[in-house]
Amino acid sequence: MIFFAVLLALIAGSAFADQLQLEMPVGLAARVIAGPTWDGAVTLEPKDAVSVRVTVEARLRGGSWQTATPWQEDKPFPEATSVERLLPLPRELAGFEKASPWEKLVGTVFWVSRHVRLKEDDRGLQDAGSVLARRVGRCSGRANLAVALLRQMGVPARVVHGLLLRPDGAVWHRWGEAWLPNAGWRPFDPGVAVGAVGVRYLPIVGADESVPLAGLKVVSVAEWEFLHLPRVQGLRVALPRWVPPFLAAWGKEGL
Repeated sequence: MIFFAVLLALIAGSAFADQLQLEMPVGLAARVIAGPTWDGAVTLEPKDAVSVRVTVEARLRGGSWQTATPWQEDKPFPEATSVERLLPLPRELAGFEKASPWEKLVGTVFWVSRHVRLKEDDRGLQDAGSVLARRVGRCSGRANLAVALLRQMGVPARVVHGLLLRPDGAVWHRWGEAWLPNAGWRPFDPGVAVGAVGVRYLPIVGADESVPLAGLKVVSVAEWEFLHLPRVQGLRVALPRWVPPFLAAWGKEGL
């Protein structure tokens, strides 16, 4: 009976919300984008005269994100739909013309993850066209390419700048968001996840890789829900309509 009670609580989404807490200098904290996020919120509170405590929370379980919250319903700004340069659409994506925006998002992130090698010390140009031609790029290059391909297929998309709070330390990072009808802006990171990115991602206004990250300290992190999202082709996928992770992932690992 206890087992089934716990299982029911997990499925209902009444337990577990991922959370990360960190401390950072006041100057850097001033750039943090606080407020509602894709599936939770970012909050700031003073710790002392020189530092701020930042809390990132996300609830990835329990229900569907097909119904957008009011802050997500903002229509995409023009820049998120503009196509600066037409790219040769990879043949694997050519058949997605009549697909849904969600299918286009998943297909594009899968393609970039599989066909564009991540090389953080890559010295080449990181614009979408250059990365597509070379099939290699930094995190910024892969995000730029995914965003460009999505826009070309009619899905509003934009690059997000911020911090990735990795277990071995914080680094400047870039990922992406795509705007889906009735769902708002949904995040993705090629090679990592689509539909959700977890609490280790912290958007920053005016991100500048020359800004030192000294004094930034992760106090605690719990990411049970993100780590239990189903994995498809090596990516964690937040499904449009949620099902228990162990059911969604059944037979999918390694596809």
